[in-house]
Amino acid sequence: MKIGRTIFAGVSAFALAVGLTACGPEGGGEDAAVDGYPTGNIEMIVGFAAGGHNDSVARKFAEGLSEELGQRVLVVNREGGGGSIAVTEALGSDADGYTLLFAPTGAFTSTMLQQDVSYEIEDFRSITPVAENAFIVAVPEDSPYETFDDLIAEDSRLTFSAFGEGHNTHLIAETIADEYDMDAELVAFPGSPPALQAIVNGAVDFGVQDVTSALPRLESGEMRALAVTTDYTPDALEEVAPDVPSIAEYDLEEALFAGSQAIAIQKDAPEELVEKLREVSEKVTASDDFAEFIEGSGGIVPDYDGEKWFTEYMPHELERFRDLYEQVGIPVVE
Repeated sequence: MKIGRTIFAGVSAFALAVGLTACGPEGGGEDAAVDGYPTGNIEMIVGFAAGGHNDSVARKFAEGLSEELGQRVLVVNREGGGGSIAVTEALGSDADGYTLLFAPTGAFTSTMLQQDVSYEIEDFRSITPVAENAFIVAVPEDSPYETFDDLIAEDSRLTFSAFGEGHNTHLIAETIADEYDMDAELVAFPGSPPALQAIVNGAVDFGVQDVTSALPRLESGEMRALAVTTDYTPDALEEVAPDVPSIAEYDLEEALFAGSQAIAIQKDAPEELVEKLREVSEKVTASDDFAEFIEGSGGIVPDYDGEKWFTEYMPHELERFRDLYEQVGIPVVE
């Protein structure tokens, strides 16, 4: 099983700098009855449309959690607002363990910087991280750029696709372009599918794409991967595109990015309930069935403490996004 390291690059130093600890906030409502939990269905709110990759991961996790708890875990899709609609709904629900949040990094980074949201990172506790997904720098199959070195050596004007201004994919490309003094112009798309199609069709010179959606196009030969944005290569990517270098080999540590998702609950949930959910959730993510599903789609199951996703990782990523926004010139909502 691949173990994710990218996700915590530099996080420990950040935690020390701002005085964060690995301990979660004290849970409220300690007298709540959790001995018999759960006695009914649990809802897990997902801020993505049904049928997409994030939804599929959520449903696979919900399936395993249902088996562990002996009650149905229902996925409730609340798409829109960059994940803020789902987060807001989860925050407004009772902290009794019957409403969980499938928390994506974007809802607590780019969305918080670009929208006036009614939640903070500190409003939630993470139960466990469930998946981490790398990105690749990719070109159409008939592109003249055979390698990453070819691309970064180009001195003419280029266009690149990304999943919208301020998204990880945009920041990765801008960081690469800045490091190598490339003349690169963003062509923003509303998500992965149209951005992927733009690469395949040659509507852009290159793009930054999530590995999961890119795998079928790489396997069919419709596009080529030039580099991966993590310091490891996912097994599924290695199978269809052997020897793809990491951008870390090019001193591009600032462009090391991976999407990540965690299961979260409101900060005031009773400690005993959090501990019970963490115990059973970690059984799900540690199972061969779940790991095979995640790795087969180009991701990995991260191996780090569940509490730290919100106490260390997300504050670190939010500040990293904020710094990169300033460098790129993307306005931030104050």
